[in-house]
Amino acid sequence: MTDPDPAVVDEIVREGATAGPRDVIERVERAHEGRGVERATVGAYAGALADRDDYAFDAEAFLEGVDAETTDADRWTGGVYYAVGDGRISLFPAAWHDALGGSTDVTEYVAFVQDEEPAYLEDLDRGGPGEGVPQRAVVEALTLLGGVDRGSARGLIAQAREEGDVVEDADQNPDADVYLADRVSEDTA
Repeated sequence: MTDPDPAVVDEIVREGATAGPRDVIERVERAHEGRGVERATVGAYAGALADRDDYAFDAEAFLEGVDAETTDADRWTGGVYYAVGDGRISLFPAAWHDALGGSTDVTEYVAFVQDEEPAYLEDLDRGGPGEGVPQRAVVEALTLLGGVDRGSARGLIAQAREEGDVVEDADQNPDADVYLADRVSEDTA
């Protein structure tokens, strides 16, 4: 188990009531190296949040919810947490860690979602029509699976766009869908 990072605890507290359980897990997972995060580490963060005088947090209910929503599914089943081995959980299934863990290639992420996990797109509030992957989803996957920070993830998407590997919706949406350039028709993006 790793001790809670006070900066992560502060970030969650600053976000307040808008930080749902998945947001808490995402921030904890992002702050710790490796495949997912140890369940015991999640428990330590829950305890640290509950101990705060400036934040109302029910650690017991949170952990019960996480446990109830954790699945052993190897593929995307939507809206749950995934057991990824060695007492660790993640927002992404083991198959995603196997295929993308450590990669920072934006095209690999977009192709994987489109080819291997289209059910993931059905769970997202989509940025636009078509088979693109919302930029925020690519950023989240790059941070949790690729091990880069959010700014670097956005930079990798911009670099892939500049190199002609991906295109994004042309509607100036900050959460535009990202498409593989070699799969897009002229009227898609």
